[in-house]
Amino acid sequence: MPQSAAAAVAALIATSAAYYFGAQLGFQLRFPESPHSVLWPPNAILLAALMLMPWRLWPWCVLYVLPAHVAISLPAGVPWIALFGFYLTNIAQAALGAALFKIITGRRGFESAHVRAISFIASGVFISPIILSFADVAVAVWTGWSTNTYWQAWSLRFLSNAASAAIIVPPVIAAADLYRKWRNPLPERFLEAAVLAVCVVSLVSFAFLAGASFTTGLPLLFCAYLPLLLWAAMRFGETGASWTLLGLATATMISIAQWPAGNAGQTEILMQQAIFLLIAIPVLYLGSIYSELRHTLRQLNTAAERQDMATKTASIGVWEWHPQTDRLYVHPHLKLLIGFEDQEVPDTRSAWMSHYHPEDVEKVMATVQACHRGEIRSIEVEHRMIHRDGSTRWLLTRGAKIRDDNDGAVKLLGTCVDVTERKRIEEELHTLRNELTHLTRVRMMGELSGAVAHEVNQPLAAILSNSQAAQIMLKSNPPDIAELEQVHEEIAESAKRAGNVIHGLRDLLRKGELNFQPLDINLVVAEVLDLAHSDFVSHQVMVTRQFGRRMRIVHGDRIQLQQVVLNFIMNACEAMKDSPSGERSLTVITRTNADQSVQVSIEDTGSGIAPELADHLFEPFSTNKKSGLGLGLSISRTIVAAHGGRQWAENRPAGGAAFHFLLPPYPSSSA
Repeated sequence: MPQSAAAAVAALIATSAAYYFGAQLGFQLRFPESPHSVLWPPNAILLAALMLMPWRLWPWCVLYVLPAHVAISLPAGVPWIALFGFYLTNIAQAALGAALFKIITGRRGFESAHVRAISFIASGVFISPIILSFADVAVAVWTGWSTNTYWQAWSLRFLSNAASAAIIVPPVIAAADLYRKWRNPLPERFLEAAVLAVCVVSLVSFAFLAGASFTTGLPLLFCAYLPLLLWAAMRFGETGASWTLLGLATATMISIAQWPAGNAGQTEILMQQAIFLLIAIPVLYLGSIYSELRHTLRQLNTAAERQDMATKTASIGVWEWHPQTDRLYVHPHLKLLIGFEDQEVPDTRSAWMSHYHPEDVEKVMATVQACHRGEIRSIEVEHRMIHRDGSTRWLLTRGAKIRDDNDGAVKLLGTCVDVTERKRIEEELHTLRNELTHLTRVRMMGELSGAVAHEVNQPLAAILSNSQAAQIMLKSNPPDIAELEQVHEEIAESAKRAGNVIHGLRDLLRKGELNFQPLDINLVVAEVLDLAHSDFVSHQVMVTRQFGRRMRIVHGDRIQLQQVVLNFIMNACEAMKDSPSGERSLTVITRTNADQSVQVSIEDTGSGIAPELADHLFEPFSTNKKSGLGLGLSISRTIVAAHGGRQWAENRPAGGAAFHFLLPPYPSSSA
């Protein structure tokens, strides 16, 4: 497509000049004592030009070739009526063929090379020459330009126009494509093209030099040319096939032009035109298929290189298992992930799985077999593999069951991703999270230290008082045994109470791994309330317990769930510190919801949740406390999420705030 007005004018002038010289050549190729040509290049040249030009230049192209048509027709003695009649039929034939080609190939899905070749052969070689040859011959017969009968003239015109389109248009289109997409060829490919060109020129030269002595050797010329056509089509695609066909036509025309008078009759010429078509159509189609195949292979190679680079960079490998034959294909990158070259690990399931961690083999195969049986839709399992150096690598295996398009057999296809680094980071984050959680508990216990000390001092004071009373009783004569037993019972009860407080404090301060077990949420919450009892007294907070009955058992870590409850309680007490002492009320509610989930709610009568904190209340470092870090609620959310639950907060209509968390029921528990 011309990119400027000057380029458009240059293209139109070039088309007009080519039309003129093509017509000159056509007149030279006329049958003996006949106005009909063996080949008529002007129509083919105009067809190629319209196929290459945008629609907007078509009217200009029609105008530009008119002077060339007149300049070539008048000296040849063409009558004016025939001149304009032939001009209109030539224009119509080229326009119809080009329009059909553009309409067909412009549709979505019709851009491939072989479809374009079929479209050109159908529209430019057959449909438009067949239709317009009727009008063309009618003009020739009506004006007396042709002395043949109508159907004789029609067969001559149709074959001439069809053969011209098949031989001339493809090289013009190929030259335009080379101009637009020129790339420096590889030296070996350039050398091969040069050798092919030398062979073609040699045959053309032989046909010229043989002269009249080669009258009966035309079939031999075709036989010698066929290997070159196949070579060109199979190695250079449409471009090579089209230019080699043009060389064949040149050699044939040179040979025919040198035949003695009377040897080149219309029947012989018609046979040559038919042979041109019979050879040109399959060769052009073969070349288009090869061009498309090369394009597809380049795309596949590019995609394969990109995939290869992506899988190597991302530490991903592909696997494919055929259950019927137990054959397992493992991508070389996947073998490299565990330190082996491709040839060192056979493509069998037993050989590959021998590198699995022994504890994970059964888990992986159970998942794979479940997918094969259709019990699950896809595979996703993390497992360990033993590296060549003895280290352990973590891999994430994903896959699904598919049906092979070739034989219909069921196979499993998937990928393995090296997630060792991710697992290491997860373990580090887990350790850091436990450290932070433990430090948060220590901080909370520091805030509760006064209340805890008071809670321990009370039973210790009672123990001391009862011990002194017992000593006095022992000095009496006789001592009151019953009274002493009661004192000893009170001492034991006080010691037990102090021990429980210290035990609960020690558990909360303990640092260790999660210990999930079945829990009664009412007991978990009650232990926290007992621990914070003195704090409630010192802050003058009235606590109301509304524990649900027949609560579902939950599965969790007691210490971490107590940390969540304790954090909610301390936040509630902090929110109520500015409220009048008689209005500081804390309500702790537990219940089992309709979906059997267990819910814990801590409601207060404090200042409520500030609007600016409502949207990011549970995010790290979100706080309105002067001395707070803003980590308590964030850690609580992490703990609840690790238990498969969720937490949320809201302002109460009557004032204050309510903090809730929800836990799933333990499967084996009963209501």
